[in-house]
Formats: sequence, C-alpha cells, structure tokens
Amino acid sequence: MNSNGHALVIGGTGMLAGVCIDLAFKGYSVSVIGRTLPKFKRLQVESPPNSIFPLITDYDTDDVFDEINKAMRERGPFDLIISWTPNYSVLERICGMNHEAKSFRLFHVKGSRRYFEDDPIHIPSQCNYRKVFLGFVMEDSGSRWLTHDEIAHGVIKQIATDDKEGIIGQIHPYEARPG
Repeated sequence: MNSNGHALVIGGTGMLAGVCIDLAFKGYSVSVIGRTLPKFKRLQVESPPNSIFPLITDYDTDDVFDEINKAMRERGPFDLIISWTPNYSVLERICGMNHEAKSFRLFHVKGSRRYFEDDPIHIPSQCNYRKVFLGFVMEDSGSRWLTHDEIAHGVIKQIATDDKEGIIGQIHPYEARPG
C-alpha cells in the first residue's frame, strides 16, 4: 500500500483521469473503475509505478462489486472515494462495502442540474460526504461546458480544501447553460 492510503475513483479514465494521476503522485494506491483497458494505459504511463490499479467493469453491473471486494482485499479499505456516477444505489452499496474503514471521504461529482433538484443518498456514518457540482464557463461568445482538465483541477482543489460542497465553473444563471 502506498503511504496515503487507498483511493477509489469511479469514472476515472475520462474527465477524472487527472485526479487519478494527482492522487497517485500524492502517494495513494488508486483503484480506478472504467470499462476498457486502453484508457488505463495512459493513467499508468503518467503515474508512478504500481500506483494505478484498473477495475475493468461498468459501474452499473454486479461485476463492479466483485472488483471492489478484490481491490479492498489487495489494498485495504478506501480512505477516499471520488465518484462520477448518477447511480446512487450503486454508490450507496459501494460505500456500505467499505465498512472496515474507520472513516473515509466521498467526493460525489454531479452535474449542475443536481444542484437544483437532487435525490437523497444514504451513506454510512463513517463517510464524510462532499458534493462537487459541475457547471459551465461564460465566455465572450456565450457559454461552454467545462473541459476535462478544468474538471480534474476543480476536483483536486475540492479534495484539498475538503469543503462540504463546491462548484466548478458556475451554475447561475441556469438559463445561460450551453445548449
């Protein structure tokens, strides 16, 4: 196990790839859920050796729970979970599986719509729950969605500040969102 503990990143081969690499350089063993092996190669090439561990599965299948159990057996309970998944029941179950952790932090990355209308999530008492909302950027020519790099840098900042809620970009005025 690396010095900072064990992190799980759900959706870590796309817009959260930079978060995985950052955590690896900070000393975490990073288990990453993704669907295809080729995307993991970039993470592994850009990270320190033996720091990125692929869990090749879709988070919406029961296979994900087998992969999670295997990762926890090999590297211990999760100290940190970063999730980009709209499936709250899967995320609740994953957090519940992390019962051996005395405490852990969950950074739940969500789209801007969830800021205004969200479903409840039920998490274990040892979980320190954090929300990170993704907004948009206003420019001279209108608005645009955040880039993967902007999202990754924003999530990294949220992990560092450990605020209970954060917004990357802006969510107001809502009607200015890109079409």
